[in-house]
Amino acid sequence: MKQLGDKLVNSPVCDSNACYESEFQTAEGPIKTWLCMTSGYTSNTTMTLDSEGLKQTMELTAELIKDLRLDLEPPGGGEKLAWFPTAITMPDKGMIFPEPIKDKDDWGWTVVKTIPIPEDEQHKYPDATNPGTFYKNKMDMKNLKRFDKLCFMDAAEELGMFDPNLVNSAD
Repeated sequence: MKQLGDKLVNSPVCDSNACYESEFQTAEGPIKTWLCMTSGYTSNTTMTLDSEGLKQTMELTAELIKDLRLDLEPPGGGEKLAWFPTAITMPDKGMIFPEPIKDKDDWGWTVVKTIPIPEDEQHKYPDATNPGTFYKNKMDMKNLKRFDKLCFMDAAEELGMFDPNLVNSAD
C-alpha cells in the first residue's frame, strides 16, 4: 500500500474544515479515507451503502456506533458512504470512544488514559494474544474525561495523539 497524499477538506458531517483526507494505492485500486477532527466521524471509499465492507462493519460494531451511523456524500461529492464515530486505542496512551450521556442523540467522547500496572501485579493481566506475556499498562477507568460530541480534537489532544514536536516545528 502506497500513500498518495493527504489534505484537509470540509467535513460532510459538521462542515468544519478539519476533515483529514488520505489517499492510498492498494492492489485493488486507490482508497480514500476521512477522519473529521471536529466530529470524530470516519469513512472510506469502500463503505458504499451496498458494500461487503459495510455489511461486515455492521455485524462487528458496537450498537451505539451503529446507531450513530450517518449516510453522506464524501467531500468532493460522489456515491453516499456510511460514516461512523471512530474509536481509537493506543496501548501506550489510552482510548477515545463515543459514549452515551442520556441516549443515542445525547452522546460525547470519553478519554481513558493508561496507567502502569505494578510489576508484582502484572501476572494478573495475561495478554491472550501473546501467551506467556502480561500487560504492563491498564486503562484508568476511575479518571476518565468526557468531551462534547463536536470536540473530538480536544479529546485526541487530551489522549496525546498529536506529537508536540511536530506541532511546535510548524511555528
